[in-house]
Amino acid sequence: MLEDSRTLVKALMKTDPARAYLQQREQREIIREIAELQGNGQVKGVTLADQLAEVRARRLAATAAS
Repeated sequence: MLEDSRTLVKALMKTDPARAYLQQREQREIIREIAELQGNGQVKGVTLADQLAEVRARRLAATAAS
């Protein structure tokens, strides 16, 4: 979807700038959705190692509480 949108924006910039603007807004929404899916709700900058450490710490705490 994102690649199609990029191609469409390039073409619309030459033929219909007003529609290109609307397509750019749609493109930003697509990018936001992709970021949300890839980030899985995590704060930007959190590494996989950080996520694993957090899960391990929760498991340890749950085991200790049992």
